[in-house]
Amino acid sequence: MGRKRNENKKTQKESKEEVFPKQFPFWARLKISKSRPTLVIDEKQESNKKTQKMEDMFVHREVTHTKGHGELITPNPQKDDTRNMYLKSPRVLPKRLFKPHNKNWEVPNNLKERYDKKE
Repeated sequence: MGRKRNENKKTQKESKEEVFPKQFPFWARLKISKSRPTLVIDEKQESNKKTQKMEDMFVHREVTHTKGHGELITPNPQKDDTRNMYLKSPRVLPKRLFKPHNKNWEVPNNLKERYDKKE
């Protein structure tokens, strides 16, 4: 009986795995402090500064409403928000700290062209 429960837990965990879009850039939520929206622009393997182990990382730019804290996003990806949005400078964090964005935001064309990885 105990064995079946463990198998069920594994399948539940696997089904909860977050699936991110395969094409960059895309919107995601940062699991740190109130699930802040962020624009994921790239992924890479890098050594985690805390654990010193190689991890899958996302290069991302956080979104803020604070003027002067980054590059203005035009047009605003959140259609019903009248306040301007800004992108902070790029940072790198482990993939496990991100989850897919819960709203369907559009990535502006200028950002798509800049961060699209065509090889």
